[in-house]
Amino acid sequence: MEKIKKQIPFALIGLRLLLAPVMLLWTLQTHSGGWFLVTCLWTGMLSDIFDGIIARHLGVANNQLRKWDAWVDIVFWLAAGICIWLLNGQLLRDHLAWIVVLFVLEPVSDLINFIKFRKSGCAHNWLSKLWGLVLLVTFTLFLAGKTPVVWFPICLVLGVLSQLDRILISSLLPRPECDIPSCYHAWLRKKGKTFKRYKLFN
Repeated sequence: MEKIKKQIPFALIGLRLLLAPVMLLWTLQTHSGGWFLVTCLWTGMLSDIFDGIIARHLGVANNQLRKWDAWVDIVFWLAAGICIWLLNGQLLRDHLAWIVVLFVLEPVSDLINFIKFRKSGCAHNWLSKLWGLVLLVTFTLFLAGKTPVVWFPICLVLGVLSQLDRILISSLLPRPECDIPSCYHAWLRKKGKTFKRYKLFN
């Protein structure tokens, strides 16, 4: 029973990975937004929240789990983004430059970690978590068939800031470490100082 419990976080990550192609196939078949896509989106988001909480509660929140969580997040949100492009491509085209910047910045942090430590990173910084929530609201509006003209640019700006924070964290850390809340906390690590962790968030 204990072994099964420890597999729950991986099962939640697997669920999120499975939802990605389901959303794409639904959009390609129906060419319309609605409750099904919104339900998939929220199910994926809840799985993302609870896999970490459950993993920390069971004491299985290791680097392998965090890395799988981060990789599957990219797949899931990319699939949701493609669905939005298929449903409301014009608004995305209007902000294409910001979207390109986000995609360019996405791998930079991992590249820095690989060059410095020969390992990929898993900062799970607070700005990225906040961006995840804002992204959830933005994607919900899109997939429900709305056009978030004002909210979408806010989401993009916050996304760029969260990526820059991740890049600074990777640049400042003196050794590989997961769950760094912000670039300020990475700076504290560089100075050899400690900081308080909050179990619910990191």
